[in-house]
Amino acid sequence: MKKGTLLLLLLVVVLGATVYWLKSKPWRSSAHAAEAFAVKDTGTVTRIFMANKNGGKVLLERQPSNVWMVNGKVAADHTKINLLLTTLHDLQVKMPVTESMHNTAMAILGSSGIKCEVYAGADVVKTIYIGSETPDKEGTFMILEGEDQPYIIQQPGFIGFLTPRFHTSEVKWQSKLIFNTPAYNIKKLQVNYPQTPNESFTIEASTVQTNLDTQAVKVLFHSFEGLYAEGFYEEAVFTKRERDSLYQRTPYCIIEITTNSSKVQKVVFYEKPVGDRTKDRYDENLQERTIDPEKFFAKIEGTNLVASVQEYAFRRVLRKKSDLVKR
Repeated sequence: MKKGTLLLLLLVVVLGATVYWLKSKPWRSSAHAAEAFAVKDTGTVTRIFMANKNGGKVLLERQPSNVWMVNGKVAADHTKINLLLTTLHDLQVKMPVTESMHNTAMAILGSSGIKCEVYAGADVVKTIYIGSETPDKEGTFMILEGEDQPYIIQQPGFIGFLTPRFHTSEVKWQSKLIFNTPAYNIKKLQVNYPQTPNESFTIEASTVQTNLDTQAVKVLFHSFEGLYAEGFYEEAVFTKRERDSLYQRTPYCIIEITTNSSKVQKVVFYEKPVGDRTKDRYDENLQERTIDPEKFFAKIEGTNLVASVQEYAFRRVLRKKSDLVKR
């Protein structure tokens, strides 16, 4: 075989092997390519702004106390914030979108993509557009601002797509913490049962009534920390009309806490009708219930939010006067 022919044959083999490797191996041609989307120093991130094409937008801001706020109004769910920061830190390029999928991916990013701006101080350190999942549902279409090449992005150790972690709903980012007042900061506690007024009571921390069990009162006052809702309803799920209808009903219970600084927190609990997700649908006489014994609707006064809360989680504060009187 001639030398020139041999060299040509070797060249063909090398090129073929290279093409095969590029197609079969996840895209990690360099460390920069793999981590191009990642925000490695999440400790310096001060703001994250996200918006979609439908007008949804949310601004997450880190406070000096390291508490995050949502749209400058309410505390954020720290678990979701940590998950978002971890996701941004771990973003990894799996491979560029193939030529055959390029137009599809760009159309998805252009029509339903979520813009995510990450700030460190006043500077934007990364702007990413997040699209939907890939056909195999093991990656997410993303593109960096100013570029025309979309990529399939993954998070090592996680199988699935990442889009739900970049949602733009204020309600979904809000902390689910309902009560978090330590006993020493409660000046007055009012618990009213409009349907059974004889079970209502008011306790001044400085003067507990002599007919009440002081130990039971002490336990109650120490029960208003770390109480979380299951979640808040978005308006698309629980409309204004439905909320107005709920507020016209007689509440099950109204709890009002006045702190030593005279700050008042009021939460109104409403019975929740039996629904598709009710587990305990029958009473001890095997009669079908109309009221869910395990869940309540809760309205946080001063907001227009309705939460779903578990009876089990709030049982310790939903006490009645008969639970507190001396035996």
